[in-house]
Order: sequence, then structure tokens, then C-alpha cells
Amino acid sequence: MTTIIETNRLYLREFTIEDAEHFFYMNNDFDVIKHTGDTPFDSINDAKMFLKDYNQYKLHGMGRWAVCLKEDNTFLGWCGLKYHPKEKLVEVGYRFYKKFWNNGYATESAKASIKYGFENLKLKNIYAHCHIDNLASQKVIEKCGLSFLNNGIYDNMPAKLYKTKNPYLNVKKISANETHIVRHPILRAGRSIEDCIFDGDTLKTTYHLGLYFKKELIGVVTLMKNKHDFYSEKSQYQLRGMAILQAYQKKGLGELLILEAEKLLKDLQTERLWLNAREVAVSFYKNQGYNVNGDAFQIPKIGLHYTMSKKFI
Repeated sequence: MTTIIETNRLYLREFTIEDAEHFFYMNNDFDVIKHTGDTPFDSINDAKMFLKDYNQYKLHGMGRWAVCLKEDNTFLGWCGLKYHPKEKLVEVGYRFYKKFWNNGYATESAKASIKYGFENLKLKNIYAHCHIDNLASQKVIEKCGLSFLNNGIYDNMPAKLYKTKNPYLNVKKISANETHIVRHPILRAGRSIEDCIFDGDTLKTTYHLGLYFKKELIGVVTLMKNKHDFYSEKSQYQLRGMAILQAYQKKGLGELLILEAEKLLKDLQTERLWLNAREVAVSFYKNQGYNVNGDAFQIPKIGLHYTMSKKFI
């Protein structure tokens, strides 16, 4: 048994096959599942097969967890984080035996799961949804600090969607020298620290942005006033030195730097932002609305690149 989180009254642990009986009885209570879109298990054995095939912990490093009382190990229900690959988002969810409703267990475990997602998994955002008629669940979500986004359809049922941002992440301006702590291991690994210095780093028209997790600098990007002959706009900036520390990669955090960079440049009335993207980063920039312009080319000692850009004005 692997315990993931502890709160004042509860602990959250990974599922075991022995939880099948609880899954069977919870999902056979109409009041428990009427707003979920789920159906009851036909047997305890079916519930066992579900748990045997449950692979979210290995696939995504997160999942739903059993919620138990510390004082006597009573199984109350489940709560946790679910990754949706298609939408590329993580949501918090919960389900409890009806006899344990109205004791604050859902709020306590959901708050703990959200905190775990932000502090341990370094997630950018966490979402939640609930049926539009499930007022009790809506109150839990709001107590957990999530804000209403919109109404929609989830599992073929009308639902409300909520979202909260990681409060430990923030972007601010930094100096050229401060970028080296990220530039060097990610962009210039195995080379001298001098290779982290770009021409134009210290110009007054150059801006450096740093992404922080709490007090740790985990990502950087540099914006240089520079015109590419491929584009006709007079006001152009080049994006350079975009990097995220390895422990924080593949979490969508680079988008935060891009958004802040674009906001800064739009305030400066910049017409176009362009960059030379490494081949492995092309899809990331495409997802942010950037287009490939021209053919691929080699940058010595670094590799294949594509020129990409986005027009603002």
C-alpha cells in the first residue's frame, strides 16, 4: 500500500484489489453516481478487473486515490487527479459513500490533492467539472478555490467547468546573467559558460524573463529587438534562449513564458515576434500559434532549426 497524501483526518493511498468491494457498493448506490455518467458494476469481480487494469499511476504519475480515515483506516471513498491526454489537462475529482457525506471529507481530500498537484507535480493548472444540478459538488469545488469557466458537456451530461492556477508559479523580468543558470544546462550543456552569452544580451532594448517555482528559477526566455529580412514589419523582436529546467519539462510551463513575452511585446507595439526553433520544439510553438516560415537549416554545434513567427499587428 502506497500512501500519497496525509491531512488532519485522512490519508490518500493508491488503490488495491481489496478495494473492489467498496467500488461495487458505492457505484450501486444511485444517489452516488446519478450526476457522474457512470454505471454500476455488475459484480465485485468486475470491480476487481477495473482495479487490476487501472494504470494511471504508471502512465501519468497521478490518479484517483482511496480516501481513508487515519483513526481506524475506514474506506470513505476516493479522490485525486486525473490526466486527460486529449485535452492535455488535469482535473480533480472525488466520490464518497453516501453515509460519509456532509463531513467535509470531499473538501479536505480535494484541497490536499490540489496542493499535491501544484507542489509535488508542478502542474500549471488544475480543472474540475460537475453536473449543473450537483450543487453540493459545486460548493466543494468553490471551497477548494477553483473559479467557474463555462458550461459545457462532459460524459454526455451538462456540466460546469472550473479552473485554478498554480500559485507557486510566477514570471518576472531578470538580468542577462541570471538566465545562465537555466541556459547553460539546457541549451549549452557540456560547453563553457561563455557560450551562454548572446550578442545583444545587455542592450536596453533586450528583455529577459524568468519563470519561478516558489523561489527557484526554472525557466527563461530572452527577447531581442532584431529584424529578420524574411518579414516586412518595421517593429520586430526575436525570441531567444527559451529553456525550462529538465525536472519541470513536459508540464506545459513554457506557455507561461510565451504568454508573458507576448504581453510585454504587445505593450511595446511590436508587430511580429520570430525565432529560430529547434526541430524538437516546433510542435510546441505551433501549439502557441506560431507558423513555420521557409526551409529547415542547420546551426553549427546545435542542430536543425526552423524559422517561426507570429504577427501581432
